[in-house]
Amino acid sequence: MSSPRPAAWALAVASVTGNLYLVFGSVLMGVAAAAASCLPGRDWAGVVARLWARGLLLTSGVRLRLHYAGGDLAAWRAAAEGRPLVYMANHRSLYDVAALLAILESPVRFLTKRSLFRLPGFGWGLKAAGFVPVDRDDRSRAVETFAVAGKLLASGVSLVVFPEETRSSGPRMKPFRRGGFLLALKGRAPVAPIGIRGAGRIRRKGALAVRPATVELFFGEVMDPIGLGVRGRRTFMVDVERCVGRLANLGTAGEGNG
Repeated sequence: MSSPRPAAWALAVASVTGNLYLVFGSVLMGVAAAAASCLPGRDWAGVVARLWARGLLLTSGVRLRLHYAGGDLAAWRAAAEGRPLVYMANHRSLYDVAALLAILESPVRFLTKRSLFRLPGFGWGLKAAGFVPVDRDDRSRAVETFAVAGKLLASGVSLVVFPEETRSSGPRMKPFRRGGFLLALKGRAPVAPIGIRGAGRIRRKGALAVRPATVELFFGEVMDPIGLGVRGRRTFMVDVERCVGRLANLGTAGEGNG
């Protein structure tokens, strides 16, 4: 179900406040996260990151609507039996990241493209919060990324992976890469498929206009890869990709070839 078209004044306000927050709020929150990481006790850097995400949604006029397999969060989360999860979602916008970061239970960290870590202020916050850098241009660093992410899973921290790696557009997702699946298999972590609808229309890539909208997140049944053989693992990857596509109301790359 599509969101009603925002009024011109709402679009103008969201474009101003959303972009200002994205620039200045991201720098301030990044510095705050770096400072908070030095404090003992709670995961303060993670708290700051969550506040940044909620601030971006608020200033952009974005509302969230959540749907869980099983009917509610408690029933859905029980399937994971308290283990850390590897969340896998489709990726169309920066607002995918903000939506997930705003609502996922802590502790959780994202696999994030390395170039963002070089941004002044914001990159400091990513590093302080323990986000995992991914270098898409230098695959030789994949072992390093895999080791860092694996240690987080082993310590009880859940991970968010966008298996397409880059944003997609159109009626189909891009092919899912296997890195996140290997993490789940090695870390013996269940995979939580998520379909995100509506984030791609908020702010088009390269555009300044921010369109207030409702983003819907559909959480599918948690899928456990433990005990799968080689053939079962291949089927598992296909099943997860199809599940995310169904939840997001998008086709998969494989269906496009059929």
